[in-house]
Amino acid sequence: MMRPNLVRTRLAIFAFIGLLSVGPANAGTYLPTGAPAVPPAGFLGFCVRHLPDCIAKPQEATSIELTDAQRRTLETVQFKINASIRPREDSDHAWEYPTDGTGDCNKFALSKRRELIALGWPRNILLLATATTERGEGHLVLVVRTDRGDLVLDNRVSQVVDWSALPYRWISVQSQQSPVRWVSILSQPIATADASAAMRFAAPPAAAPSVVSR
Repeated sequence: MMRPNLVRTRLAIFAFIGLLSVGPANAGTYLPTGAPAVPPAGFLGFCVRHLPDCIAKPQEATSIELTDAQRRTLETVQFKINASIRPREDSDHAWEYPTDGTGDCNKFALSKRRELIALGWPRNILLLATATTERGEGHLVLVVRTDRGDLVLDNRVSQVVDWSALPYRWISVQSQQSPVRWVSILSQPIATADASAAMRFAAPPAAAPSVVSR
């Protein structure tokens, strides 16, 4: 008889591979945005402490060509940051870079954005986005705008995925015109039962607490 742990492991592998190979119905699309939104609580405090990260000249909306090399860079940064930070809820300094190797979802997203900027990626295609997870928790991720749609670097998933592959309720995202401006996200992806199941299986056993409100 197959051991329960082995069964769960195989189910996780099969579910996640299925999600990535089939792909979401909305793959290759962009987060639909609407009216201006209030920035997440804590974001303005982050900008006060890290002013250069929040100052930019007004820019036109654009995207980056997703070559094979660019895709590998995204996957490398995703793996590097996810592996370098130990998940831990940080109620006092949620909007901050990690200084001790631990942190919540905010620190993962901010670190990935900083890493890609250091590699020369345009700031206006690296957008922080807020969402509510399938468990009803606040969450922050990094969205990268490419010519193949909006891709997400998420600390809860090992791979870089299309935004519509995630069973989240999307709330707001940074404007491409200015990092201090946020806009609301309008429609939501239709999350299938299979996609939701795959997301649950794919989440790391010790997923970082999702804190974006502080």
